[in-house]
Amino acid sequence: MDYVLPNELVDGMIVAGGKKSTVSIKNLLLRGFYSGSILGLAVVLALTVAAQTKLPFLGSVLFPFGFASIVLFGMELVTGNFALLPMAVWAGKSTWSATFRNWIWVWIGNFLGTLAVAVIMMLSLKSGGAAPADAAWAGDWNAVAATIIKLNKANVIGKYEALGSTGFFLAFLRGVVANWLVCLGVTMALVSKSVPGKILACWLPITAFQTLGMEHIVVNQFLHTAGPLLGSGVPFSKVIVWNFIPVTAGNIVGGMVFIGMLFYSTHRTKISNVLPKEHDEKLERELAAELGAR
Repeated sequence: MDYVLPNELVDGMIVAGGKKSTVSIKNLLLRGFYSGSILGLAVVLALTVAAQTKLPFLGSVLFPFGFASIVLFGMELVTGNFALLPMAVWAGKSTWSATFRNWIWVWIGNFLGTLAVAVIMMLSLKSGGAAPADAAWAGDWNAVAATIIKLNKANVIGKYEALGSTGFFLAFLRGVVANWLVCLGVTMALVSKSVPGKILACWLPITAFQTLGMEHIVVNQFLHTAGPLLGSGVPFSKVIVWNFIPVTAGNIVGGMVFIGMLFYSTHRTKISNVLPKEHDEKLERELAAELGAR
């Protein structure tokens, strides 16, 4: 059957969280780098489509291609790990120290990926400082650069720093909602064993988070690194205090509480009740492929 039952899903998530907690630092950085870089490219795609069509929603609909590739290739996205690894800890399959180790290194890997794309796109959008040969494309590029600068200013200074402690709380709250939806996308993708099923299932929650304009730390790592590089004038110290810190905290709560804790509390069963006692290499391989726990 293509459909994975809820109790099987939760047991599989626990297994995945346990395996992810043992992944080497090298692989956490490499897989994290891929995830950060592909989400950075997805953001640029969404903004370019919005600029060309004047339909921001269409950009949100196309944005999840990056997330879908992360799911299919078994890469590391820190926001998804905010839900998976605590479940493994609660089930006795991992420890909090291993969990924090994973979160820190994947966060760094995601940031390095977004930084690389931010530098590349800064050079591309500015045509390397030279006058672009095609004026039409230059208009699109200028619009995308202007949007990134606008979002950088608004989502650090306007929406949050200007409101003080209330703004800090709002950044946290929007981070909760964002990762609630993103981890819902992760979980829905795991319910299907087929490629089309995984893509369709994860696509909808990611489109929802993007359309609602919530705060996702890896997307923000790109936007608020590219913004200053493009000349927004926003100090990176303010990016860290008024966006990265509260949004990361909100993403942790959104994933760990509203997906991890909720699913664990209602669908948790003993692994022995679901998985066969005899060694089943095919099943283990399928679990690893589905959950990216290699």
